[in-house]
Amino acid sequence: MMAQPIRRILVATDFSEYSQRAMEYALSLAERMTASIDLLHVWEPPPHLETESLVMVPGDPGTPLETLGLAQAGRLLHAWSERYQSSSVPIQVHLERGPAADTILRFANGGYDLVVMGTHGRTGLARLFMGSVAQKVVARATCPVLTVHGMEEQEAHPAG
Repeated sequence: MMAQPIRRILVATDFSEYSQRAMEYALSLAERMTASIDLLHVWEPPPHLETESLVMVPGDPGTPLETLGLAQAGRLLHAWSERYQSSSVPIQVHLERGPAADTILRFANGGYDLVVMGTHGRTGLARLFMGSVAQKVVARATCPVLTVHGMEEQEAHPAG
């Protein structure tokens, strides 16, 4: 069975170094396959914000924290797209708010050939407690998901 050609790649970013590696990987892939990239950042309201304060009332700009959070995320996303715009790959940016894994999945299952995302590469108990976003996406996406991870701090700098 022939693998499907890769034309549309979704890169989910949290602006970490892991995401940066994932983006660089996706770009080199997209260049070789003449694919386009959609760069998605999901702003997740902090858990301590009560849901009532997030309900939008007509004419109400939302909580200051949410407004600031989204504006900051928008600026970072714009800076990212600028940084990578020099390549020959068409890039579109999307800023969404909501639960990260569910939002990424909603996008991923909307006609992408591949999802690329960074993961913190934790193992064992840390991974169990993290319930990582990447893990949820890998488990539930209808298209292939490529995870790019960096080494943990202590592995990257061996003592002595």
